[in-house]
Amino acid sequence: MKQLTQKEVEKNLARMSAWMTNKSSTVIEKAFNTNSFLDGLALIAKIAVHAELMNHHPAIELTYTNVIVRLTTHDVAGLTKLDFELAKRIDAIHA
Repeated sequence: MKQLTQKEVEKNLARMSAWMTNKSSTVIEKAFNTNSFLDGLALIAKIAVHAELMNHHPAIELTYTNVIVRLTTHDVAGLTKLDFELAKRIDAIHA
């Protein structure tokens, strides 16, 4: 798996809604609002299924009704196609 260039990261982000990157373009992050704490847990469970299938595991933070998902590929210390593929799946889950 190869790390994406800055241009590739920007191109992928332009096609996505509300995902943001850090200054060094090594992580993408998005906050999802849910209706309740249990809805947040349910979203995390759905994300976990896709993460397991892809063998690509995000950092996830749950605070009451807010779920924050952070994606990076640790093996390359940056972003890869895998991060954006999982981000698209997560967006589809939450739609």
